[in-house]
Amino acid sequence: MASELFHSLDYSFLMLIFLIFLSFFFLIRGIFLFLANPERLHQRRLKKRLRVMEGLDPSLSVDTLLNRASLGKSPLDQILSKFKIFNQTQSMMLKANLDWQLRTFLVVVALSGLVMAGVGLWNWGAWGGLAGGGLGLLIPYKVLTRRRKKRLQKFEKQLPDALDLLARGLRAGHAFPTGLQQVAKEMADPLGTEFFKTFSQFNHGLDLNTALLNLCDRIDLRDLSFFTTAVLIQRETGGNLTEILEKISVLIRERFKLRNQVKALTAEGRLSGLILLLLPPVLAVILMVINPEYESQLFKHPMGQVMCGVAVGFQVLGMWAIHKIVNIKV
Repeated sequence: MASELFHSLDYSFLMLIFLIFLSFFFLIRGIFLFLANPERLHQRRLKKRLRVMEGLDPSLSVDTLLNRASLGKSPLDQILSKFKIFNQTQSMMLKANLDWQLRTFLVVVALSGLVMAGVGLWNWGAWGGLAGGGLGLLIPYKVLTRRRKKRLQKFEKQLPDALDLLARGLRAGHAFPTGLQQVAKEMADPLGTEFFKTFSQFNHGLDLNTALLNLCDRIDLRDLSFFTTAVLIQRETGGNLTEILEKISVLIRERFKLRNQVKALTAEGRLSGLILLLLPPVLAVILMVINPEYESQLFKHPMGQVMCGVAVGFQVLGMWAIHKIVNIKV
């Protein structure tokens, strides 16, 4: 009797585990289908472009369109515009497509610095507070830089397909602005959004050359500069723009191919560098777990603190040297 009851409970427990597994599986599956729904992604693209259209009022003058990305006209903005670092931050926010006011971003930077400084001061004293404050001030800029870099990389991967689409439109007899509009409709963000901004600026009365130069200001890519320069020269001197765009597209794809080959050839060196960089901190953590009293002498003794500082400095120097060796620009 007891054995039958045990088997019955065991069976019920297994069924409960199986049902919980199925519940989590379908929940995760449902979330994935919701996030990857093409219709939802299309709606997000449409809403983003509608926000761009709302920002470009038909009554705006050419000067207003040109200065739209500059700092505001409030007294605080006028003061901030006199400092180069704030102008560079504003330009970085534009390239990262961050729809914030500059003062909002500066408030976030200040709050991050204060929070990290408080954490460092609470745990490690004055020097910890100073180091934590500096780290807190750098974190928002690093996040903004990473967002800008990822957006530029995605734009660069989309550019060859966009040039092919534009070249096919020109070969079919469409005008260049119409080709820009077609690329904006067909391509996803960020390329579709940026081309849509360029077409919207031209459609609201801005000169096409200036609209293309504004595109280069927002997207700092060498390949895009090739495209813009080719279009500007062709508009001045004439020529077969379709053939030029196709050649630029082939050139970009060949650069991608060469870059991937370089990454494959330097993969061993990058892995070795990563192992050498992670080895000292990993060993320090292992020793701290195995024998904390033995390793604590390294952090408490003055000579040990000096040795730790020198080791961290050499680690940073080695990281920079390995990065320079394996990071081959193509």
